[in-house]
Amino acid sequence: MQRRYSWLLICAFLISLFFHASAAGAEPKIVVGTIDSAGIEMLIKANKGATVIVAMTAWCVPCREELPALVRLCNKYRSKGLKMVGITLDLNGPSAIQPILDKARVNFPVYWAGEEAAHDYNIFAIPMLMFVRDGKIIEKVAGWKSEGFLDQKIGSFLKKE
Repeated sequence: MQRRYSWLLICAFLISLFFHASAAGAEPKIVVGTIDSAGIEMLIKANKGATVIVAMTAWCVPCREELPALVRLCNKYRSKGLKMVGITLDLNGPSAIQPILDKARVNFPVYWAGEEAAHDYNIFAIPMLMFVRDGKIIEKVAGWKSEGFLDQKIGSFLKKE
C-alpha cells in the first residue's frame, strides 16, 4: 500500500511539474475585445507614432495566410516603435476569429468591430492594412501581400517617422 501511495505521489508531482512548466512557457493569449467605429476613431486619433491596423475576418483565407507574417513583423519592428492592432469584421462576433489568433500566436491587440467599421472606414477588401501616423490614416494596402513586401512596406513606413 505504501509503495502504491509513493508512486501516486511521484506521478502527481510529475504531472503538476509538467503543467506548471508548460504554463510558465506559454505566451499570454490575446482575447478579442469589442470596439465600435467611435472607438476606432479614438484609437487612430490618440495614436502618436506609427501604427498598422489590420482589418481581417475569420472566413478570409488570405487573412489567415498573412497573419503569421504580420506577427513576425510586429515582433521585428516593435522595438523600432511599431504598434499593430487588428480589427475583425466578422458577422458572428468576436468568437469567430479567436481560434485563428491562437493558432497564429497573435501578440497584438485585436478587436471585433463588425460590419459597421467596414463601411465607416471604407474597408473594401480584406485583408487590409491601414497605416496610421500621428492620428491619421495615411495609406491603405488591400489584399494579401507577401512577407517580403510587408517587411519592406513597414520598414519604409517606420523610416519616415
